Amino acid sequence: MVATYHLEIWQIVVICMLLLPLFFIANYVVVTKMVRERKIREDRVDRFVAASVARDMSPENRSKPRPRRRF
Repeated sequence: MVATYHLEIWQIVVICMLLLPLFFIANYVVVTKMVRERKIREDRVDRFVAASVARDMSPENRSKPRPRRRF
């Protein structure tokens, strides 16, 4: 007896239709994780820039003359 392992077209379509919601759920999870990580990274950059600007614009730093750049 020879076992055949072929699927009919309708069986392939049913498998794809059943896996489609799983794909959408996985895609949603991945995209939301990426958006969350990007937002955290952007917030970190914004805080770093704000701290850098505040440090550069503080009265202690502004009262000192800046060294001249030589090219």
